[in-house]
Amino acid sequence: GAAGADNTSAIKFNGGVSPQTNVTELWNGSSWTNTTSSNVTGYLVGGHGTTSDALKFGGSTPPGGVKANTEEWTGAGTPIGAWSTGGDMNTARYGIGGIGITTAALAVGGRNPSYGNGVANTESYNGTNWTEVNDLSTARHSVQSSATSSTAALVFGGEDASRLAVTEVWNGTNWTEVNDLNTGRGEGGGAGTSTAALAFAGASSPTSILAITESWNGTNWTEVNDLNTAR
Repeated sequence: GAAGADNTSAIKFNGGVSPQTNVTELWNGSSWTNTTSSNVTGYLVGGHGTTSDALKFGGSTPPGGVKANTEEWTGAGTPIGAWSTGGDMNTARYGIGGIGITTAALAVGGRNPSYGNGVANTESYNGTNWTEVNDLSTARHSVQSSATSSTAALVFGGEDASRLAVTEVWNGTNWTEVNDLNTGRGEGGGAGTSTAALAFAGASSPTSILAITESWNGTNWTEVNDLNTAR
């Protein structure tokens, strides 16, 4: 999971090394520094926020473990930051899209093997508790997302039975399908806002890893220059 304001201030936590890790690192624009580890180990966690105010939720701990727990990161810098426990999600899952800030957040989609493949669940976090709100139109996991606001967000791509190109916009109450990505993908990166976003990297099939980057102008996706390395 990851969060940050820009390319000079970011935080990265947990991950799928062997075994899974709870390591947390901070980026200052030139280098990564280890800091306080999260309390719960796992990978494919949801995350968003900034280096001084971030949220981590859900995740997986193989074989077969699915998490609903939430942790809040506060106070990066001096004194060193720390993780504290927040309220659990209503539906445990991993591969979740994360949007917003710690007091106004969304957890979107994800996967829980008990419910088949992808789920459409959307939950809203108020800094204490998660509340179920209106579902995605298309169930999926490993989505990309863009937005810093829980009232204006974009979710695109993801996986269910296949890699998806579906794009949906959130207005604070409902999800609405809009124009698709040119290339369906899961596990890619997303950045920006609901009217100016980037989708980059990911996989269009189990054997096809992408360098393709697409730009969203609020209406359509347009292919732009590729990443140097597909991943």
